[in-house]
Amino acid sequence: MLKLLFSAAVLNLLAAMTPGPDFAIVTKNVLLHSKRSGILTAFGIATAVLIHITYCSLGLALIITQSALIFSMIKAIGGCYLIYIGLSALKKSKTTARLAPTTIKHNNKTISSSQAFLQGFLTNLLNPKAAIFFLALFTMVLHSGLSWFTLILAITLFITVFAWFSSLTLILSHPRVTNKLQKSQRIITCLMGVFLVAFGVALFFAKV
Repeated sequence: MLKLLFSAAVLNLLAAMTPGPDFAIVTKNVLLHSKRSGILTAFGIATAVLIHITYCSLGLALIITQSALIFSMIKAIGGCYLIYIGLSALKKSKTTARLAPTTIKHNNKTISSSQAFLQGFLTNLLNPKAAIFFLALFTMVLHSGLSWFTLILAITLFITVFAWFSSLTLILSHPRVTNKLQKSQRIITCLMGVFLVAFGVALFFAKV
C-alpha cells in the first residue's frame, strides 16, 4: 500500500512540476498580483484534483475520455478559458508598461480571493489532459484491489499538488527573487499570457 501511495504521489508531483497551464496561472498571479493570490490559486488547483479523483472513482472519467462529444466540449470550454485568461494577462502587461515601477505593485492588486481560487480551480478542472492523467492513476489503484484506498490517495494528491504550487509561490514571492524579477515583470507576465493562450489553442487539438 505504501509503495503504491508513494508511486502515485511521485507521479502526481512530476506531472504538477511539468510546465503547463497550472504552472503558468500560478506564476502569472504571483508576479502580477501577490503571494496571497498565488497561494489561493494553488489551493484552487489542488481542490480541482479532488474533483478529478471523485469522478474517476464514480467511473465518469472513462465516459469522458471515450465520448468524442463530451471530450470535445471540455476541450472547447477549457481552451476558451485559457485563451481568455492569457489575453487578460497580455492586456495587464501592457497596462503595467505605462506605469511607474513604484505604482505597479499597488495597481496590480486588483484580483479578489475568489477570483484567484477560481482561476486555479477552473484551469485544472477544464483541462481534459488532467482527466486522462487521473484516470490512469486511478486505474492503477483499482488494480490494487484496495477500494478504500481512494480517500487516502485523494488526500495525498491534494497535499502534494498544494505543497508544490505553494512552494513555487513562496519562491517567486521571496524579496530577493521579486527584486530580480521586478525589472522583467512585464516580459514574464507577457510570456505567461502567451503560454496560456498557446495552451488554450493546443487543447483544441488534444486527443485522448
